[in-house]
Amino acid sequence: MKQQEDENKNKMKKILLLISIGFAIDITAAIIIYNAGKGSEAKAMGLKYKWKLPGGKDLLKTAGLVLVTSVITGTLTGLAEKSIFKNDKQQLA
Repeated sequence: MKQQEDENKNKMKKILLLISIGFAIDITAAIIIYNAGKGSEAKAMGLKYKWKLPGGKDLLKTAGLVLVTSVITGTLTGLAEKSIFKNDKQQLA
């Protein structure tokens, strides 16, 4: 029973780690894409653009979307790993 609980905790830690890494990478990519788009708009109008973080609601929307996709990615990765390595418990530990 204790061993099963420990295995479940380790699996949850792996999923949370994947979600965290995915979130960090995806939020960085989202900010780069946001700035690339804003920079292109400014350039088309003949203006200069300085890169920045999205403000207020835009930042919250971006973070929310990235969090949802990170959770989905982490969960699907955990399920795929479980399916692929179901007979090899060492891979899941």
